[in-house]
Amino acid sequence: MIFSHPRSPRFLVMLMAALLTVSIGASARDYQLPSIGQPADNYMSPAEEEKIGRQVVAQLLDRHLILEDVQLREYLTRVGTRLAAHTDTDASAFRFYPIDSSQINAFALPGGYIGINAGLLTETDNESELAGVMGHEMAHVTQRHIARQIEATSGMGWATAAAILVAAIAGGGDPDALTAAVTAGVSNLSQQQTNFTRAHEFEADRIGIRTMAEADYNPDSMASFFEKLQRRSRLYGNQLPEILLSHPVSNTRMAEAETRARDYADTRVEESDAYPLMKERARVLMSKQYGDLLRYYEQRRKDEGEQPALDYGYALTLLQLGRTSDAIGLLEPLLEKAPQTQAYVLAMANARAQAGQSEQARALLERARTAFPTSVAVKLDYAQLLVDGNQPEATRAFLMQDRDLLAQSSQAQQMLARVAGDQGNLGEAYYRQAKYYELRGAYGPAINQLRTALQTADLNAFDKARLRALLDQMVKACHTAWSERECREQVTADARY
Repeated sequence: MIFSHPRSPRFLVMLMAALLTVSIGASARDYQLPSIGQPADNYMSPAEEEKIGRQVVAQLLDRHLILEDVQLREYLTRVGTRLAAHTDTDASAFRFYPIDSSQINAFALPGGYIGINAGLLTETDNESELAGVMGHEMAHVTQRHIARQIEATSGMGWATAAAILVAAIAGGGDPDALTAAVTAGVSNLSQQQTNFTRAHEFEADRIGIRTMAEADYNPDSMASFFEKLQRRSRLYGNQLPEILLSHPVSNTRMAEAETRARDYADTRVEESDAYPLMKERARVLMSKQYGDLLRYYEQRRKDEGEQPALDYGYALTLLQLGRTSDAIGLLEPLLEKAPQTQAYVLAMANARAQAGQSEQARALLERARTAFPTSVAVKLDYAQLLVDGNQPEATRAFLMQDRDLLAQSSQAQQMLARVAGDQGNLGEAYYRQAKYYELRGAYGPAINQLRTALQTADLNAFDKARLRALLDQMVKACHTAWSERECREQVTADARY
């Protein structure tokens, strides 16, 4: 097997995953932090970190490991934006993704990309616990721990990283195989590197607690959440929650966090009404067994009584099972009591649409567009209703008027591709599908789409020129995001597929 050079993007992508998956338990109270700036900058610039983060996210999307639910991502972004307002970094430097995993974990990637497992969200008891984990991961980004760890590992650590890469490839990207490989590999790092990682965890705790307190979250929640998981771990036996493997909790670290939290004892705690709803939404979205989930909600509602969040999760489950009228019956009283709750409005609009009540669904979404004018979730649900209603011209007019939406939403581009195809406009359909792939970092499929169109489709002169220009743009973008060789490999692999 031929290995990538240690500075190549593909090697660094795998190394990032390794370094972010496992860290060693902390036992030293003294932080002994290295200087933040120059060593990391010498090895990896912020632009390089951003590039690597984009690559990892593209692979997560390709493997369907990201929950592509706009409501859930918008919620995580709101929490992250609230936290970012109390850091020295602009909120636009962070991007938050819900991960389709029941494992209790979270991770930070180079460039400000942060993943929150659905299983972690469902394990929290309040929004402050979620904010504590997010603040911790954001601190790894702002303090550039990833670049600093790379710099520390670049000497004796490259062989270990190469072994991790081999194991990861042999495991076919299986998370359990990768975790096992990384655990074995990192255990061979020097004690100096181990202490360096410990320092990162202490520093991320310290900064995360300060950030969440200043954002009016409960500063005790970071320590209490890890302590809760530590207590529950006795029930897991050898199956520890992933977050206790990647963020080991020692008595020293717990005591340090509790001491830090006491500095903010007078914090006024404010939490979003959306939290319990998004927690249940995450539970439904990550479920693969809706029959079991239905019984789960029936039992909880029996034990705890009818609660809005449980009713909402139960209604979403009923919709997944096609029991539309039952879902509407649950959602109606929720919406009557809280008509401005976006989650209820969108769930009811979806239920009405499934029931064939398109006018009622459209009325709900029109109201939502007025109440939540910047929500991408509302815009996409409205556009989807137009698509499903066989209104291609209205769909195109609605989406084309929103440049910001088209610039950030791959789903919007895919809708435009669909309606163009339905209208027989092949040039536009190929163009929009390529833009869909571009927004997902999937340059290989984008390039192949455009080449296929230019070689086989019956196109007019304008469409040919437009697609050739986009093809040149995609090739350049691919070479910039990866390397020329890796870009060729992507194109070849996609063509084979």
